[in-house]
Amino acid sequence: MTIYKLGVQWQQSKDWILRGGLSYGAQPIDNSQVLFNILAPGVQEWHLTTGFSHPITDKDELSFAFMYSPSKTVKGSNPLSQGQTIELEMTQFSGQFAWTRRF
Repeated sequence: MTIYKLGVQWQQSKDWILRGGLSYGAQPIDNSQVLFNILAPGVQEWHLTTGFSHPITDKDELSFAFMYSPSKTVKGSNPLSQGQTIELEMTQFSGQFAWTRRF
């Protein structure tokens, strides 16, 4: 699978680093394979990310990151049951808050 990614980082000041990103990969699940992906419907194509870092001391830093992947649906026929259609849909959100300590 080929994935295209673009990320930017801007150090707004010595105390703030802002980040953003975008990722795209063509649909990984073919319509004829939906039955095999019911348990793990990873059908996402786009991921949008943002975040920041902020030092609180010379050795400590707080960071935050957020990821959103918009809803995506894939439909296909069930090879085990004539006339039945399987639909996989997923939306993703992810958040992260981190504390870094340098030794």
